Amino acid sequence: MKAEEFEGKNVDQAIEAACQHFKVSPEDLEIEIITHGSTGIFRIGAKKARIRASLKPEVLLRMRKEEAKKVLEAFLRAGGLEVECRGEIKDDKIYFELRGQDQEYLLSRGGAPLNALQYLVNKVVAKRQGVGAKIVLDVEGFRAARERKLISMAQKAAQRAKRERRPVELPPMSAQERRIIHLALRDLPEVETRSKGEGNKRRVVVYPRRGRTNRR
Repeated sequence: MKAEEFEGKNVDQAIEAACQHFKVSPEDLEIEIITHGSTGIFRIGAKKARIRASLKPEVLLRMRKEEAKKVLEAFLRAGGLEVECRGEIKDDKIYFELRGQDQEYLLSRGGAPLNALQYLVNKVVAKRQGVGAKIVLDVEGFRAARERKLISMAQKAAQRAKRERRPVELPPMSAQERRIIHLALRDLPEVETRSKGEGNKRRVVVYPRRGRTNRR
């Protein structure tokens, strides 16, 4: 969120104007005083005080987390899912742990519903608050376990591509999962990875190295 300028008869009034604009208290703002202003002589030549104010990074994260929780809960209600969410801010990202009697539904088809929900929550929050911290949804460590599985899959595909000297196609994956595959194999000199296909059929292919890598 960009810094904005505010005016007042004095600095305190300018800060109050900034607080009303951002709907926060003074301690939530980063404030730069441009000019303290002056009353002039008999108010002749009086100048207003001007400040530049913006929300502190930790406040932006907190507000984004609150908005994400509202959006997430709305999607869960709309889907009729009995799932609760608990959020935390870590490493400049916002994490939500989802738990409840319907949590297994989110993990079906390799976590496709969970990935779709995460995508929607990020899109809605970005539309309302602009681009910011990524929002990550998880169910009982599913993402870490899934990443380990994908890395193992990538390593096996690389070994097969080297051994058989031919391309090895992996199953269709989301952009996030394809990125894990690319990163897992990027430092291996014997193979290279490329994505192919369109939409939900897009997948990674592991090739015996013959030229430059083309990842995306």
